[in-house]
Amino acid sequence: MMTTRRDFLRAASAAAILSPVLVRGGSDNLGKVLPQRVFGRNGEKVTAFGLGGHHVGVAKDAKVAQALIERALERGVRFFDNAVMYQNGLSETFYGKFLTPKYRDQVFLTTKSVRTTATEARQDFEDSLGRLKTDHVDLWQMHAFLSVEDVKERIANGVVDLFLEMREKKKARYIGFTGHSSQEAHCYFLDFCKEKGYQMDSCLMPVNLVDPHYDSFLIHVLPKLQEQKISLLAMKSMVFGKIFARGKELAPGVITPKNLHEYVYSLPVSCMLSGCETVAQVDENTAILENFQSMDDERRKDLLAAVEKISGPSLEYYKNKKS
Repeated sequence: MMTTRRDFLRAASAAAILSPVLVRGGSDNLGKVLPQRVFGRNGEKVTAFGLGGHHVGVAKDAKVAQALIERALERGVRFFDNAVMYQNGLSETFYGKFLTPKYRDQVFLTTKSVRTTATEARQDFEDSLGRLKTDHVDLWQMHAFLSVEDVKERIANGVVDLFLEMREKKKARYIGFTGHSSQEAHCYFLDFCKEKGYQMDSCLMPVNLVDPHYDSFLIHVLPKLQEQKISLLAMKSMVFGKIFARGKELAPGVITPKNLHEYVYSLPVSCMLSGCETVAQVDENTAILENFQSMDDERRKDLLAAVEKISGPSLEYYKNKKS
């Protein structure tokens, strides 16, 4: 589905609508804290950059994982993402070994379950708490919506009810959902929640420069999130890194980590999650946020126009499951 010119400009100007204020500076008993934004409806703040859990376990090396976690903390990151499926639980195990024993009270800890039945999702949650060595998470998410049918299956099998129950019992302070395959699935779920009066706290979805040109999450999902006051969490800001190869077709300087991150931060995003495989990447990503200057509408439009010719299904290959 290609966007219209009107949709294209609307996405370029989305930051003007309910954009969270970036609170600069600050510190806690661990040291400096990165700039923060509001998460949820009660005014709680989280760091605007979060460490993605997938890459923490990629090397399957405890020393690498420990170095990433400790460098992120040193650089002021306080939002730590994870999921049961990341390296078959190894990423959660590393958090349980190197993050929560010392730093649980200072961090915003999340995990996810991809299960489509309440029984399986409940087991995932219990396993997650065990690996993470905590009695609760700050955010638990229904992970990786694939299609409208996938969402319908989870609803019918009691998954949504379970998530609501875990929030009510304060085992999960917040609940949300994620997905990168189908904006239609997100829209269906949001419409369902609105009809039922169910309040979700967050949505994790792709937010990047090429998204508005093809089957766009920003254009179709973002307005519904803002209407329901659901916090937006951003992923795939660099399109899994594939945008750098395609970006060679563009003018020099268009595709840079700084441009890609600042585009995301200029939108109404509470936190951008990014996987880092080296401490150097942690340093680079956090430095961009520390020095961030808001991107105005004209700059956003120029960058969006520049990437139009490389956008589409061959680049955003993860948008491959339809309703």
